[in-house]
Amino acid sequence: MSDYSGLLPELGSIAEEAGRIASNARDTLQAEIKPDGSILTNADQMVERFLRDRLGSLVPGAAVWGEEYGYSKQEPEGLWLVDPIDGTSNFRFGSPLWGVSIALLKGDTLELGVVNLPDLCETYLCAKGRGVTRNGKALPTIPPGKILPYELVSHGESIRTLTQTPGKMRHAGAFVIDGCFVAAQRYRGLIGINERLYDIAACVLFCLELGADVRYADGTPFNLGELKTNVKVSRPWIMFPKESGFLLSGV
Repeated sequence: MSDYSGLLPELGSIAEEAGRIASNARDTLQAEIKPDGSILTNADQMVERFLRDRLGSLVPGAAVWGEEYGYSKQEPEGLWLVDPIDGTSNFRFGSPLWGVSIALLKGDTLELGVVNLPDLCETYLCAKGRGVTRNGKALPTIPPGKILPYELVSHGESIRTLTQTPGKMRHAGAFVIDGCFVAAQRYRGLIGINERLYDIAACVLFCLELGADVRYADGTPFNLGELKTNVKVSRPWIMFPKESGFLLSGV
Protein backbone atom coordinates (compact mmCIF):
# COMPACT_ATOMS: atom_id res chain seq x y z
CA MET A 1 0.00 0.00 0.00
CA SER A 2 1.38 3.39 -1.00
CA ASP A 3 1.77 6.19 1.53
CA TYR A 4 0.98 9.53 -0.10
CA SER A 5 1.23 11.63 3.06
CA GLY A 6 4.64 12.97 2.06
CA LEU A 7 2.96 14.77 -0.84
CA LEU A 8 0.68 16.84 1.40
CA PRO A 9 2.89 19.94 1.78
CA GLU A 10 3.36 20.30 -1.97
CA LEU A 11 -0.28 19.48 -2.67
CA GLY A 12 -1.35 22.20 -0.27
CA SER A 13 0.98 24.69 -1.94
CA ILE A 14 -0.40 23.77 -5.37
CA ALA A 15 -3.98 24.30 -4.23
CA GLU A 16 -3.15 27.66 -2.63
CA GLU A 17 -1.38 28.82 -5.78
CA ALA A 18 -4.42 27.76 -7.80
CA GLY A 19 -6.57 29.88 -5.48
CA ARG A 20 -4.31 32.88 -6.03
CA ILE A 21 -4.51 32.43 -9.80
CA ALA A 22 -8.30 32.46 -9.60
CA SER A 23 -8.40 35.48 -7.28
CA ASN A 24 -6.05 37.49 -9.47
CA ALA A 25 -8.09 36.60 -12.57
CA ARG A 26 -11.03 38.54 -11.17
CA ASP A 27 -9.37 41.71 -12.51
CA THR A 28 -9.83 40.49 -16.11
CA LEU A 29 -12.76 38.15 -15.65
CA GLN A 30 -14.68 36.93 -18.68
CA ALA A 31 -17.75 34.73 -18.37
CA GLU A 32 -19.94 32.68 -20.68
CA ILE A 33 -22.85 30.28 -20.28
CA LYS A 34 -22.18 26.59 -20.82
CA PRO A 35 -24.76 24.33 -22.57
CA ASP A 36 -26.02 23.12 -19.18
CA GLY A 37 -26.80 26.70 -18.16
CA SER A 38 -23.94 27.06 -15.68
CA ILE A 39 -21.34 29.82 -15.77
CA LEU A 40 -17.82 29.28 -17.13
CA THR A 41 -15.09 31.88 -16.61
CA ASN A 42 -11.61 32.24 -17.99
CA ALA A 43 -10.42 31.77 -14.40
CA ASP A 44 -11.85 28.22 -14.29
CA GLN A 45 -9.86 27.34 -17.39
CA MET A 46 -6.66 29.02 -16.20
CA VAL A 47 -6.75 27.19 -12.89
CA GLU A 48 -7.42 23.80 -14.44
CA ARG A 49 -4.56 24.19 -16.92
CA PHE A 50 -2.23 25.04 -14.03
CA LEU A 51 -3.43 22.08 -11.98
CA ARG A 52 -3.12 19.60 -14.82
CA ASP A 53 0.51 20.59 -15.27
CA ARG A 54 1.47 20.54 -11.59
CA LEU A 55 -0.46 17.43 -10.59
CA GLY A 56 0.98 15.52 -13.52
CA SER A 57 4.43 16.11 -12.02
CA LEU A 58 3.36 15.31 -8.47
CA VAL A 59 2.22 11.73 -9.29
CA PRO A 60 3.71 10.83 -12.68
CA GLY A 61 1.43 8.67 -14.78
CA ALA A 62 -1.77 9.52 -12.93
CA ALA A 63 -4.64 10.72 -15.12
CA VAL A 64 -6.49 13.99 -14.52
CA TRP A 65 -10.26 14.41 -14.70
CA GLY A 66 -11.27 18.04 -14.40
CA GLU A 67 -14.57 19.81 -14.81
CA GLU A 68 -13.50 22.12 -17.62
CA TYR A 69 -11.24 19.98 -19.81
CA GLY A 70 -13.01 16.68 -19.63
CA TYR A 71 -13.25 13.14 -18.41
CA SER A 72 -10.31 10.75 -18.18
CA LYS A 73 -10.28 7.10 -17.18
CA GLN A 74 -8.14 6.10 -14.24
CA GLU A 75 -4.58 4.96 -14.91
CA PRO A 76 -2.78 2.39 -12.72
CA GLU A 77 -1.00 5.25 -10.92
CA GLY A 78 -4.33 6.87 -10.03
CA LEU A 79 -6.75 9.57 -11.07
CA TRP A 80 -6.69 13.21 -9.99
CA LEU A 81 -10.18 14.64 -9.54
CA VAL A 82 -10.20 18.39 -10.05
CA ASP A 83 -12.82 21.09 -9.68
CA PRO A 84 -10.80 24.23 -10.46
CA ILE A 85 -13.42 26.63 -9.10
CA ASP A 86 -16.32 25.03 -7.27
CA GLY A 87 -19.00 27.67 -6.84
CA THR A 88 -18.28 29.53 -10.08
CA SER A 89 -21.50 31.55 -9.85
CA ASN A 90 -20.54 32.67 -6.35
CA PHE A 91 -17.05 33.51 -7.60
CA ARG A 92 -18.39 35.40 -10.62
CA PHE A 93 -20.66 37.63 -8.53
CA GLY A 94 -18.20 38.35 -5.73
CA SER A 95 -19.34 35.93 -3.05
CA PRO A 96 -16.51 34.50 -0.90
CA LEU A 97 -18.16 31.05 -0.93
CA TRP A 98 -16.08 29.20 -3.52
CA GLY A 99 -12.93 27.10 -3.62
CA VAL A 100 -10.46 24.81 -5.37
CA SER A 101 -10.97 21.06 -4.86
CA ILE A 102 -8.45 18.30 -5.65
CA ALA A 103 -8.40 14.60 -4.74
CA LEU A 104 -6.39 11.54 -5.74
CA LEU A 105 -8.27 8.28 -6.35
CA LYS A 106 -6.39 4.97 -6.51
CA GLY A 107 -8.62 2.08 -7.45
CA ASP A 108 -11.81 2.84 -5.53
CA THR A 109 -9.98 4.47 -2.62
CA LEU A 110 -9.50 8.19 -2.04
CA GLU A 111 -5.88 8.68 -0.98
CA LEU A 112 -5.38 12.46 -0.93
CA GLY A 113 -7.61 15.50 -0.75
CA VAL A 114 -7.15 19.25 -0.54
CA VAL A 115 -9.55 22.17 -0.64
CA ASN A 116 -8.44 25.79 -0.70
CA LEU A 117 -11.04 28.43 0.17
CA PRO A 118 -9.15 31.58 -0.86
CA ASP A 119 -11.59 34.24 0.34
CA LEU A 120 -12.00 32.48 3.70
CA CYS A 121 -8.20 31.99 4.01
CA GLU A 122 -8.58 28.26 4.72
CA THR A 123 -6.83 25.17 3.36
CA TYR A 124 -8.02 21.66 4.27
CA LEU A 125 -5.59 18.78 3.73
CA CYS A 126 -5.92 15.02 4.15
CA ALA A 127 -4.06 11.80 3.39
CA LYS A 128 -6.03 8.63 4.07
CA GLY A 129 -5.38 7.41 7.59
CA ARG A 130 -3.61 10.63 8.66
CA GLY A 131 -6.51 12.83 9.74
CA VAL A 132 -7.56 16.21 8.37
CA THR A 133 -5.96 19.59 8.98
CA ARG A 134 -7.27 23.11 8.46
CA ASN A 135 -4.45 25.62 8.06
CA GLY A 136 -2.11 23.08 9.64
CA LYS A 137 -4.23 22.35 12.73
CA ALA A 138 -5.84 18.91 13.13
CA LEU A 139 -9.62 18.82 13.04
CA PRO A 140 -11.42 16.75 15.70
CA THR A 141 -13.55 13.75 14.83
CA ILE A 142 -17.25 14.30 14.20
CA PRO A 143 -19.20 13.19 17.28
CA PRO A 144 -21.94 10.61 16.69
CA GLY A 145 -25.61 11.08 17.48
CA LYS A 146 -28.85 12.48 16.20
CA ILE A 147 -29.08 15.89 14.51
CA LEU A 148 -30.90 18.35 16.73
CA PRO A 149 -33.55 20.73 15.36
CA TYR A 150 -31.37 23.83 15.73
CA GLU A 151 -28.24 22.31 14.13
CA LEU A 152 -27.35 23.22 10.53
CA VAL A 153 -27.65 20.73 7.67
CA SER A 154 -26.73 21.54 4.07
CA HIS A 155 -29.11 20.60 1.27
CA GLY A 156 -31.00 22.24 -1.58
CA GLU A 157 -34.69 22.71 -2.14
CA SER A 158 -34.86 19.54 -4.27
CA ILE A 159 -34.15 17.54 -1.13
CA ARG A 160 -36.59 19.49 1.03
CA THR A 161 -39.47 18.50 -1.26
CA LEU A 162 -38.80 14.78 -0.74
CA THR A 163 -39.25 14.46 3.00
CA GLN A 164 -38.85 16.18 6.33
CA THR A 165 -35.12 16.51 6.97
CA PRO A 166 -33.34 17.05 10.26
CA GLY A 167 -31.86 20.31 11.47
CA LYS A 168 -32.05 23.76 9.88
CA MET A 169 -31.40 24.00 6.14
CA ARG A 170 -28.35 25.84 4.80
CA HIS A 171 -26.99 25.80 1.25
CA ALA A 172 -23.92 27.75 0.17
CA GLY A 173 -24.13 27.13 -3.57
CA ALA A 174 -20.69 25.46 -3.59
CA PHE A 175 -20.12 21.88 -2.51
CA VAL A 176 -16.64 22.65 -1.20
CA ILE A 177 -18.10 25.13 1.26
CA ASP A 178 -20.85 22.81 2.50
CA GLY A 179 -18.53 19.80 2.63
CA CYS A 180 -15.72 21.61 4.45
CA PHE A 181 -18.23 23.12 6.87
CA VAL A 182 -19.36 19.59 7.76
CA ALA A 183 -15.73 18.55 8.29
CA ALA A 184 -15.15 21.62 10.48
CA GLN A 185 -18.41 20.97 12.41
CA ARG A 186 -19.91 24.28 11.38
CA TYR A 187 -22.65 22.14 9.83
CA ARG A 188 -23.88 18.93 11.44
CA GLY A 189 -24.41 17.21 8.11
CA LEU A 190 -25.03 17.38 4.37
CA ILE A 191 -27.51 15.79 1.97
CA GLY A 192 -26.49 15.79 -1.68
CA ILE A 193 -27.70 14.73 -5.12
CA ASN A 194 -26.64 15.25 -8.77
CA GLU A 195 -22.94 15.89 -8.10
CA ARG A 196 -20.08 14.36 -10.08
CA LEU A 197 -17.12 12.64 -8.49
CA TYR A 198 -14.76 15.59 -8.93
CA ASP A 199 -17.23 17.83 -7.08
CA ILE A 200 -17.33 15.75 -3.93
CA ALA A 201 -14.18 13.62 -3.70
CA ALA A 202 -12.00 15.77 -1.43
CA CYS A 203 -14.79 16.53 1.05
CA VAL A 204 -15.91 12.90 1.12
CA LEU A 205 -12.37 11.91 2.10
CA PHE A 206 -12.29 14.58 4.83
CA CYS A 207 -15.56 13.43 6.36
CA LEU A 208 -14.75 9.73 6.16
CA GLU A 209 -11.44 10.44 7.85
CA LEU A 210 -13.24 12.33 10.62
CA GLY A 211 -15.63 9.46 11.29
CA ALA A 212 -18.74 10.59 9.43
CA ASP A 213 -21.38 8.25 8.03
CA VAL A 214 -21.13 8.62 4.24
CA ARG A 215 -23.82 6.59 2.44
CA TYR A 216 -26.95 6.83 0.37
CA ALA A 217 -29.80 8.30 2.37
CA ASP A 218 -31.79 5.06 2.16
CA GLY A 219 -29.05 3.25 4.07
CA THR A 220 -27.23 1.56 1.19
CA PRO A 221 -23.44 1.95 0.81
CA PHE A 222 -22.05 4.88 -1.16
CA ASN A 223 -19.86 3.40 -3.90
CA LEU A 224 -17.32 5.81 -5.35
CA GLY A 225 -16.50 3.28 -8.06
CA GLU A 226 -19.95 3.79 -9.56
CA LEU A 227 -19.09 7.44 -10.21
CA LYS A 228 -15.84 6.82 -12.09
CA THR A 229 -17.75 6.52 -15.36
CA ASN A 230 -18.64 10.24 -15.39
CA VAL A 231 -22.18 9.90 -14.09
CA LYS A 232 -23.90 12.10 -11.55
CA VAL A 233 -25.00 10.88 -8.13
CA SER A 234 -28.52 9.84 -9.03
CA ARG A 235 -30.17 9.67 -5.60
CA PRO A 236 -29.89 11.44 -2.27
CA TRP A 237 -26.80 10.66 -0.20
CA ILE A 238 -25.52 11.91 3.13
CA MET A 239 -22.46 12.95 5.09
CA PHE A 240 -23.98 12.75 8.59
CA PRO A 241 -22.69 11.90 12.05
CA LYS A 242 -22.70 8.21 12.80
CA GLU A 243 -25.73 7.00 14.73
CA SER A 244 -27.88 9.83 13.34
CA GLY A 245 -30.69 7.36 12.71
CA PHE A 246 -31.61 9.14 9.48
CA LEU A 247 -33.15 7.10 6.65
CA LEU A 248 -34.90 8.47 3.57
CA SER A 249 -37.53 6.10 2.18
CA GLY A 250 -39.54 6.09 -1.01
CA VAL A 251 -36.86 7.52 -3.35
